[in-house]
Formats: sequence, C-alpha cells, structure tokens
Amino acid sequence: MTGISIDRLKTLLLPHGLIYIFLGLAIICLTVLTIIYANLWRNNKNSSNISTFGNGIIGYPIILPNDGQYVQWTFLQMNDVYELLPLDGGQKGGLARVAYIRKLLKQENPNTYTVLGGDLLSPSALGLSKVNGTGLSGKQMIATMNILGLDFATFGNHEFDLSENDLLTRMNESTFTWISTNVFHLNNNQTFGSSISYKIMTINSVRILFIGLTTDGTSNYVRIVNQSSLVNYVQEFLKSFSNGTYDVLVAITHLDIATDIQLALSVPQINLIIGGHEHDNYHYLRGTKYIPIYKADANAFTV
Repeated sequence: MTGISIDRLKTLLLPHGLIYIFLGLAIICLTVLTIIYANLWRNNKNSSNISTFGNGIIGYPIILPNDGQYVQWTFLQMNDVYELLPLDGGQKGGLARVAYIRKLLKQENPNTYTVLGGDLLSPSALGLSKVNGTGLSGKQMIATMNILGLDFATFGNHEFDLSENDLLTRMNESTFTWISTNVFHLNNNQTFGSSISYKIMTINSVRILFIGLTTDGTSNYVRIVNQSSLVNYVQEFLKSFSNGTYDVLVAITHLDIATDIQLALSVPQINLIIGGHEHDNYHYLRGTKYIPIYKADANAFTV
C-alpha cells in the first residue's frame, strides 16, 4: 500500500498532475469568492432592492421588504373585451371569472385597481341586439363593468364604431373613469364626453398619474392625435406638470406595440404601460429603465 501511495504521489507531481491540482484549487477559490461577493453585493445598501427602488430603475416585479416603507398596489388588466360569457366551450374568458379574480386580489391587497386598455363597447353581436326597439350599443358591457368594479378605462378605436350620441350615453352610464389624453371632440377641442385627460390617485402619499392614449382612426366626431406625433405630444403634455406633482406615471394605452415601445424608449417618465389593441398577451421591458409593457389576450382569456 505504501508503495502504491508513493507511486501515486509521484504521478501527481508530474507536470500534467500538477496542472489538475492547480485547476481544482482555482475552481474552489473562484466558487468561494463568488459566494462571498454575492453576499457582499446583496447586503450593500447601494446595490440592494431598496436602492434599486429608490432610484426608480425597477423594470419588473421584485419582492420588497414588508417594513412599512413601501406602498404596494395591484393592477388587474383587461383589454379588447367584447364578450360577457366564456368562450371555447366555457374554458376561456368570461367576466364572471374576472370578477372572482378581482375579489381574490382585493382580499390580498385592498390597493387593487382594475384597468381596461380600450375596446369595450364594440364590436359585439349582442351589442347589435335591440331591446324595445333600441339597440344595446354596448350598454350590456357598461352594466357588467359597473358591477364588476372597473376603475379606469381609455378609448379603443372600436369605441368610435358607435354613434356620437350612443357613446356619450354609454359614458354617462359608466361608474368608472374614462381617461383620454389624446382624444378630443372635433368641434370644441375639449376632451370627449365625460373623459378626463389625466387622473392623479394617491395611495398612502404615493401619487400615481394616469394618462390614456388611443390609436388614431376614422371618426366623424372626434380628433385623435396620431401615432406619428404621439411621442412629442406626450412629452409636451408632461411638461405641464411641475416637478413633484406625481411619483409614478402609468400610461393606459390602446396602440400598436411598436408605438408602445417607442413611448417606453422616448418618455422615461413613464413607469408602466398597460396596453391593448393587438388581442395578444405581451410582456416587454423597454427603455433605459426597462419600462414594463403589458397587454392581455382579447376577451379576458388572460388578465
């Protein structure tokens, strides 16, 4: 045994054996250094979640310490919702499911707000139905969203499929707030109907500014700032707010994804884009601050 051990030792001391020894030691040292560095970085106040949050560079959800220093809220998002009932044999969508999800989220966090990124009132087969000779024209959607507890909505391009009178009537029936920053009445250059150009909501001293942006389309009673001018328009619009007016900026949009991305790249004041229009589920991070862009599938297949 002694002879074997000595021979083995001699083999290890040969040049190629020494190489293996040094490689093994190097791997062990690198592993230890990585662990030490990771712990130092994690505990460094300048590289922690606290610093990241404070500097406004969070671009995705992270777990913040539950120490009373932070206000956390939840946005439940829908867009392009045309049907009340589930589809695909009852397996997908359905606003009753959304109402239940909202109930669960509200139980977890009272600061839960339901937001719709456009296209609610049209097109819909049920919306073409008549009751006592009068077309529903989206009346069923407003009634349902009022009961569900929708908080904020912006216009989609299909809202303007309705006549001016029908759309104004639907808006007046709404218990939620219509926010529209780039849609104006054609005749008086005011925000259309009961819509407001922005909304500031305060949650435990955190001021959240909401704006609403809609893709341009054909309508004979509204003027919509077109997508090619939208970035400059939003930049100018935000100049009307003095420093310290708001802490967080949320854009509720009904735009194509390319325009949403351009907004994220060009308007760094935006912290979150809640979008619609494509009917597909998107989650992008864009811009220097990795601004999240969210879109859901149509008809609440996803929220």
